[in-house]
Amino acid sequence: MTAEQILADIKSDRVKKVIHDGDFSAEIDDQYALAYCLGSEKIDLLAVNAAAYYEEPTATDTEEIMLKSYDEILRVLGELGMNDGSVPALEGARTRVSANENFAPSDSPAARKIIEIAKKSDEPVYVIVTGPCTNVVSACLIDPSIMDKICVIWLGGNCIEEENKPFHEWNLYADYAASQLLLNMDIPLIMLPCDPFGSVKIVADHTDFENITGDTPGAELFRKTLPLQLTTEEKYNTTWYKIMCDLAGPAALSIPDSMEFSIIPAPLMGDDHKYAIDSTRRKIVYGVNPNSEAIVADAMRAINKLVNKD
Repeated sequence: MTAEQILADIKSDRVKKVIHDGDFSAEIDDQYALAYCLGSEKIDLLAVNAAAYYEEPTATDTEEIMLKSYDEILRVLGELGMNDGSVPALEGARTRVSANENFAPSDSPAARKIIEIAKKSDEPVYVIVTGPCTNVVSACLIDPSIMDKICVIWLGGNCIEEENKPFHEWNLYADYAASQLLLNMDIPLIMLPCDPFGSVKIVADHTDFENITGDTPGAELFRKTLPLQLTTEEKYNTTWYKIMCDLAGPAALSIPDSMEFSIIPAPLMGDDHKYAIDSTRRKIVYGVNPNSEAIVADAMRAINKLVNKD
């Protein structure tokens, strides 16, 4: 799809086929993004993939952390009563592309599932990536034909304000070579950057989480258990809030009018960790200034519906 076709498609009423790929053991916004995907009427979630996250990309056991992410997926699906395989959960890459000789792909069940779903689909498949892009980039390196069948929605990078400005962002740095390849290859892409006017603006507090009602295990998980992993009961009920960057991924499909989209040349990520802009490069969709109130409300509505379904 061209960037223009992507914009037209995400704003259409068509229910989108989606794969969610994330670092689910990193914080808690991935879990809410997963439930958002499961509860949104605009999304048909076909699979969920585990990825690693990185505090220090040069000193991390990728396999161990990916498996923690995979276990967290299984925990969430179990609390939702969805551990019957209806939404397949897949283990992701055990090595970063950045760590592979000649930046070879990191083969994994997650990468193979992306390929399988894309090749079988008769319509575009959106791969929402709320972590490092290792799995989807590896899938495209293994089978480049799927690039005509997918569109990646990537929570990655900082806002592209100017050339030659140093940048640092968690998902981008997690697998730097994979991030470079995502921007350099002809993979249809919606880039949702983080700082300073990107997805970091999406914030929720206890009043938002308490909009999730009911007494099911899933309701309790999303209303209180997950937030209390990060704070105390006292703070949760008063001053605590949580930046929920990853909700931007599902929101791009569920309520696309909640952010500002434009079409830009794919930035070049240099080895000097700076962006370079070249107007002749292929075009991508770029989404900034998300409406936090609208996105959080839509996410909590979708999750509420999910956890209280019959």
